[in-house]
Amino acid sequence: MSPSAVLSRPLLWRMLDLLARAGFRIRSATRADCTRCTGHSQGTVSYTEDLAFCHRCRWTSNAVALARELGLLGNDSTIRARLRAEAQRRERLEQPVHAFESWREARIRVISDQYYPLSRAAIQAAAVLRRSPGCEPAWDALARFHHSEARLSAGFDFLMFTRASAWLETDSTPAEVFRLWRSRYGAA
Repeated sequence: MSPSAVLSRPLLWRMLDLLARAGFRIRSATRADCTRCTGHSQGTVSYTEDLAFCHRCRWTSNAVALARELGLLGNDSTIRARLRAEAQRRERLEQPVHAFESWREARIRVISDQYYPLSRAAIQAAAVLRRSPGCEPAWDALARFHHSEARLSAGFDFLMFTRASAWLETDSTPAEVFRLWRSRYGAA
């Protein structure tokens, strides 16, 4: 069978088949014994349809790399062109996700940069107020924190996809936050 015929038959490229062909002992639908490291543990390789990872020796591979290592790809220019086209397609599909994650991380940093000094000032203000209850600057610092706390905490919760404070009614979902980002900042 030619390499291009093998590539067109996805069942031959399942990680399970590739691992077995490479000498890994398959233990279950998601676990195998590693042939690359020593030790007495069994089932240290965790795998999916596309990826494999040994939790002991840290060996990792994807299906294409393992097929290449096993000599299944050969030197067929058609296969190389199809793999290159697939990699470019994946990169195009992942660009919005990477842009979204960059935006999300930047927004979390902005909120954190606002929250931290306000909370530190509130802690210090509370200590001052225990000694001097009439200190107006301490009351002002405490008020600034409490006036901002709901907005900042809800922002954290929303961006982290969890309801960790009392300020967000329900957990957000990654898809919900992504839709919001896409409607405001992302490309179509």
